[in-house]
Amino acid sequence: MKNDEISFKDLTKSQLDDLKDLYIDSRVESMTVNDLRGFVREVLELQVRGTVGNQEEREIWKEMKVHFDQDFEAKLKQISKSKGSERNMSPEEEEFQKRLQVIEQRKQEESQNNEDMW
Repeated sequence: MKNDEISFKDLTKSQLDDLKDLYIDSRVESMTVNDLRGFVREVLELQVRGTVGNQEEREIWKEMKVHFDQDFEAKLKQISKSKGSERNMSPEEEEFQKRLQVIEQRKQEESQNNEDMW
C-alpha cells in the first residue's frame, strides 16, 4: 500500500521555507499577548541562562550592556550590593568589585577635571 502523504522531502528548499514562514506567522497571530510574553520569556531565559563558555558570556554581556545603556553600571552596583553580602565572593567576583571601584573613581576624577576646566 502506497503512502500518498506529502513529506518535507517532497518540497523544494524554497517551498519548505515558505511553509515555515506561514507556520510562524500563523502561530504568532493565534497567540494572546500573555502567550507571546511567556514564549519570549522562555526563549530569552534559555538564551541568556544557557550560555556556555566565555564567548557566549561576552555576547550576552554586550547585549545586556546595550539594553541597560547608561543604567548598566547602576544595575551592576545594585546587584553586587544585594548579592555580595549574602555569600563569600569568589576571586573573580572580588576582582569585579575592584574594577567597579576603579571605574567609579575614574568617573569622579573626570567629573572633577571637567568642573575645574570651566
